[in-house]
Amino acid sequence: MAHSHNHSHSHDHSNKSIPKLWFTLFLNLGISIAQIIGGVISNSMALISDAVHNLSDTGSIGISLVARTYARKEADKQMTFGYRRADIIGAFINLIVLVAVSLFLIKEGIERYISPEEIDGTIMFWVALAGLVGNVLSVIILHADSKESLNIKSATIHLFWDAVASLAVIVGGLLILFYDLFIIDPLLTIGIALYILQTSYKLLKETVGILMEATPADIDIGSIKKELEKLSSVQDVHHIHVWKMDEHETMMECHARIPEDKSAEIESIKKDIKQVLSEIFGITHSAIEFELESCEEPAHKPH
Repeated sequence: MAHSHNHSHSHDHSNKSIPKLWFTLFLNLGISIAQIIGGVISNSMALISDAVHNLSDTGSIGISLVARTYARKEADKQMTFGYRRADIIGAFINLIVLVAVSLFLIKEGIERYISPEEIDGTIMFWVALAGLVGNVLSVIILHADSKESLNIKSATIHLFWDAVASLAVIVGGLLILFYDLFIIDPLLTIGIALYILQTSYKLLKETVGILMEATPADIDIGSIKKELEKLSSVQDVHHIHVWKMDEHETMMECHARIPEDKSAEIESIKKDIKQVLSEIFGITHSAIEFELESCEEPAHKPH
């Protein structure tokens, strides 16, 4: 029996995005404070809901800054894989807060719908316009970096939809200003909150999957087994486990049974297996345990 480990990690924790994150954080923090003050003065719950969403985006950016600081730390005896999951944990915390806030806003919107209140449409319009400009600028700044981080991707998507929400609040402000249509405010509040829930769901599912070490959605374990067993020296592959360390790196471990007369060729077989994993499935980190005899698999192990 032999163990083979490939430890070729790809660490790319560039500092390029950090100045952009700081700028976007302070920009959105300023917008959020302005929207909250404007919402209180104008009595607009829709404006406050937009502010809370924007504040959550600000929190996400802040979490990403902290997470990137930890993610750059080298692996040690306690954290042998390093701190790369700090960014994922940050995204998870932000999304949970976002879902909780959305449910609260739906409750507040329903109460306002039942008992509409007078709203200052002028303040609502101008503050929402400032929010729209800030959100669009933030999306432009973070767009490139959103491809490299799940947490920044989370913030960028929500900033985009926050821009859409700000646009809706602008229209609502005009309807209130010219037609005294106060009922539009709670309707916008509920609509914004429902949209936040919808856009959060997919990212939350992906984040939980990584933290729970679920098999990635684009990986089929049956296909891995089939492809590896096509190799002439591999009789059987089992105990296959595939998971993601972070949103970039997929990892795998398995048992591979080979003929006894091939025991001297383990290094060559290992190279062939890793080539298949890398070229077909994009798996560059694997731990393979070679066996010369069949091993008993526990009943709860599906692979």
